[in-house]
Amino acid sequence: MPPKHYNHHPHIHYLTFSCYKHLHLFKDDYLYYLIIKYLDHARHRGLYKLFGFVVMPNHVHLLIQPNINISISAILRAIKQPFSHHALNHIRDLWPDLHYDLFVKKGSRTIRVFWQAGGGYDRNIFEKETFDHTLEYIHLNPVREHLVTSSLDWKWSSANYYTTGETGLIEMDKINWW
Repeated sequence: MPPKHYNHHPHIHYLTFSCYKHLHLFKDDYLYYLIIKYLDHARHRGLYKLFGFVVMPNHVHLLIQPNINISISAILRAIKQPFSHHALNHIRDLWPDLHYDLFVKKGSRTIRVFWQAGGGYDRNIFEKETFDHTLEYIHLNPVREHLVTSSLDWKWSSANYYTTGETGLIEMDKINWW
């Protein structure tokens, strides 16, 4: 039985969703900018508040607070579906062999996929201490994977915002602890 997820406002959610088969599908800056674009677009549509993120070569971590009456599945759909369409076309044009590996059978149809099936990882955060620990964990992910020596050098995250106060690629929302 899958774990229950609770979407009680004002809980913060720590989300992780992965690329299909955990492949490193974020192959170039275009794809990183594209996911940032759709994260920001969903945020500006009022679906959630964004408190932290990191985009890795094969997965994405988010710290978000869904707005009232907005489900996590609606948020993920608003981000992942439009991104996938454009990302898969980009991969088709630049890496046709990789694109071929992203076709899967779904019933009688063959479809293209960018994301691993399922909702990914979703954990509610109730306390500031847990939030701080989780934020540090996601910001250090690029360092642990030997992509950079300092989390501040990985531009596909909110690490610089929390260190320097600079907005970076996407604006972070202010947290009001309840």
